[in-house]
Amino acid sequence: MNLLPAIREDHDPFAIPALLPGPQRLLIFLRWTSYCCPHCKTVFHKDFWPSNVRLGCGKRACRKCGRVFDDGSREWPELGRAQKFRFYLPPGIQAITGGLLFCAIFTLVIAPRDVLNIPAGVIVFLVFLSPTFVWCLVRLLWVQRSRHRFENDPHAMQSKMETQQIN
Repeated sequence: MNLLPAIREDHDPFAIPALLPGPQRLLIFLRWTSYCCPHCKTVFHKDFWPSNVRLGCGKRACRKCGRVFDDGSREWPELGRAQKFRFYLPPGIQAITGGLLFCAIFTLVIAPRDVLNIPAGVIVFLVFLSPTFVWCLVRLLWVQRSRHRFENDPHAMQSKMETQQIN
C-alpha cells in the first residue's frame, strides 16, 4: 500500500535581516522545518534540524482528518549508514563533541609533563566525552526499540523484503 508522503515546509523567516550588518545576523540560525498531513495540511511535527532522522514505522494517522500517510520516519534496519550515523550524532552533537574533544586535547597540552601519563590522558578524554557517551547510550535504547518493532511487526514483512533486495 503506497501512502502519500508528508509535506515538508522549510521556514527561514529571518534570511533577509540576517544579511544586514549588526547583531541581527544571528537570526539566520532561527529556522525550522514543519511536516504536514498531505490531505488536510495540519502540522504534526516541527523540527529545528533539517533532514533529521526519525525512527518509527512510517505510518501516521492525522489527528484532524484521520487519514493515514507516510510521515517520513523509518525503522533502524531500513536506514543507510549515513542516516544511522546522523541519528547517533546529529550536527549539534557533532559540534559539541568536537568542542569537548578540543578541550580535552588542550587540557593535555597544557598539563605539566610530570603528571601526564596514559591513564591520566584516558581519564581526561572520558570526562570530556562523557556527555556524548550518555547521548549515544540513550540513542541506543531507541535503536533497540526500533529493531524490536521492525522484527515483530507483521506488516513490516514487505519492508524487510525490500530492504534485503536493496542490500
